[in-house]
Amino acid sequence: MNDLHAAVVAVGAQGSVHLHGYRRLAGVRVVGVTDSEPDRATAVASGIGATTYAGVAALLESETVDVLSVCTPPAHHERIVLDALDAGVPAVHCEKPMALTFGGARRMSAAADSRGALLTVNHQRRLDPAYRSAREAVRAGEIGDVQSFEGYCANLFDWGSHVVDLILFFAGDEGPAQVFGSIDVTERRHVYGALVETAAVSHLYWADGRHATIFTGHVEALSREPRNIVVVHGTDGRLEVRGSEVVVRRFDGGGRRIACTVDAEHRVDLHGVDPAVIQGTALALQDLVQCLRSGAEPVLAARHGLAAAEVVFATYQSSALRAPVTLPLTSTDNALLRGLELGYWTPIGESHGTS
Repeated sequence: MNDLHAAVVAVGAQGSVHLHGYRRLAGVRVVGVTDSEPDRATAVASGIGATTYAGVAALLESETVDVLSVCTPPAHHERIVLDALDAGVPAVHCEKPMALTFGGARRMSAAADSRGALLTVNHQRRLDPAYRSAREAVRAGEIGDVQSFEGYCANLFDWGSHVVDLILFFAGDEGPAQVFGSIDVTERRHVYGALVETAAVSHLYWADGRHATIFTGHVEALSREPRNIVVVHGTDGRLEVRGSEVVVRRFDGGGRRIACTVDAEHRVDLHGVDPAVIQGTALALQDLVQCLRSGAEPVLAARHGLAAAEVVFATYQSSALRAPVTLPLTSTDNALLRGLELGYWTPIGESHGTS
């Protein structure tokens, strides 16, 4: 079988993580890279025997790409993914969050479906062996019947997409029927260039009675904790996921810890990225390539990323409407941005960062 050709758009910190993953895949060769900083792209390309391109269009015109990684800030995801699918790329792996609007996320997913292409969103925690074991523990009834979930993170749009995705993961990928949320925008906070809320509370309700509450914001209590926390409450106990720690606690005094381990090959220094993220991304790319060859659905299929995006944008929509939102979400824009234009919030100051 001929080698599959891979390419990476944006080779900064997360792009270097994708390159690490590709280099460990037999039968996959990185043939091209592009980046907003040409010198960085040239340096990376020369080290792996790839070609540097001035932009995505030039890359897609010059190379036959089988797998494309999109590692840009989220503002560029929709355009690049749609261009790649239009060019006939059969598999695209996109960083989260999917897009700046729910309509953008829907267009990305629909374009992949209509072309018979594979689109995955890098919620790589679904591939963490410990998290998968934790989900099996929930399925096996170790904490009884699941009743509710809690989630904690810095913001809903970026970091929170992982928390929402994990709650849906532990809920058996059955989406909620309704979302009731409230957000605060006291400053214009940008994370990887995208405007996010200052703080939020989002309540999710399932038709079978399960519910979830997600809290976001830079409060002191959260700043002492891992960036993403998910708690699953059952009739006989609870499951706690706190960064690299997974604990099953039973009300009868029993329980266990599920070890989070990272293989030595992924314990490398890539711009300070968490080795667990490096390993998870490598596993995601491995799974995508295997599915491209077999025709199976990837673990990180776009439908999961779209489901997480729907909850995020439904929370923003609920806050703008001051009312619950029934899913499926019909609004296709970003109600946070719309609300700012309409004067629903009057932020003071501005910040830019990665959380």
